[in-house]
Amino acid sequence: MMLKGKDIVLISNQMMDDRYWTSKQYITMELIKNNRVLYVEANYSFGKLFSGLLGKKWPVSPFGRMQIKNENLTILTPFPRLPYRNHFGWIGRVNQKLLLYKIRKAANILNFNTPILWTFLHQTADLIGKLDEEVSVYHCVDDWPILLPMAGMGVPSVIQKDEQKLISSMDIIIGVSPKLLNYADLSEKKVAEIPNGVDITLFDMDRYSDKTLPFDMKNLPRPIIGFSGSIGEWIDIDLILKTAKHFSDASVVIIGLNEKNPDIYRLKLMDNVHFLGMKSRKDVPKYISGFDVCLMPFKHSEIGEGLIPLKMFEYLAMGKPVVSISSDALKPFKDVLFLAENEIEFITSVEKANSDWNPKKSAFARERALEYSWENRVKKYSSEINKRISKTKDGK
Repeated sequence: MMLKGKDIVLISNQMMDDRYWTSKQYITMELIKNNRVLYVEANYSFGKLFSGLLGKKWPVSPFGRMQIKNENLTILTPFPRLPYRNHFGWIGRVNQKLLLYKIRKAANILNFNTPILWTFLHQTADLIGKLDEEVSVYHCVDDWPILLPMAGMGVPSVIQKDEQKLISSMDIIIGVSPKLLNYADLSEKKVAEIPNGVDITLFDMDRYSDKTLPFDMKNLPRPIIGFSGSIGEWIDIDLILKTAKHFSDASVVIIGLNEKNPDIYRLKLMDNVHFLGMKSRKDVPKYISGFDVCLMPFKHSEIGEGLIPLKMFEYLAMGKPVVSISSDALKPFKDVLFLAENEIEFITSVEKANSDWNPKKSAFARERALEYSWENRVKKYSSEINKRISKTKDGK
């Protein structure tokens, strides 16, 4: 049963109007159909505040702001956070006090009554129990102790300590992959493993055709082997290079914001690799519709082994063949993915995906993706939350 008539404080690590949505925004859009949601945006850094002052896409709100969008959605921008919160525990605790102050104030203005506290941030343990919440949820979407240090944004031991403290305080833990939180003590906690979802209306293969292909893809040689997303350290650039070299007459197209990876230059040296830049959320399906084969070239690494990315469901919803490096997390989808153990199998799988794909397989891929619509995801989240609420009312 869907959550209905609830007040929900959803603490995100993204701005609501980010160019490319992830689970936080999509979940919010489903929740506000039947509930009131206070969407708490990322408490962005002072550096991003200065970027905003220079005209870039960050709110110029040194004291935060609250925007009531409609009767069911309010967006709260907190104070900018102090830097090095994942390096020094005391800075993280100060940031949480500032965050709690803003949330409490907004919840009082909105007359929120025993809200559901739903956090995506690993560093929010000090908020638990401070909002008179009915139930608390930690939604773990990334391996923060590995991912944040990769970006120079923290120390693994500090991040693990914060996340473990949060876990010990939560009523419900939702993980998008079975590999997440594998370092943590979960002996007394039940983790609901619920993979991410997809906007099945936006990513609908029947809405697109050759006429909708973007101008910067129309004249590229076929087949087009595509990748959508960021090329982080978990992406195997050598694998993309070898794919581009093997399919020298094809086009390898990459969309996304990727200038931060220092090895990108190696791909830019290839004549048949085309970086088309970051695209708006509504334009991404137009590009995927032009891909003949979609790639998920993950490394055999701790992060790569645990990924069940949103892009996979977007590719499938568009009816596309998807070639990926195999992992335990992805094996439940082997009926609809081309899984490869190594480079040779990966290139062979790209060849097979390009030659053997047909309308029947495309329809099956779409059908598989429909199981992961955001409406279905929120039904699963709601079920876990409602079960917890029922247990609490029964005194268990």
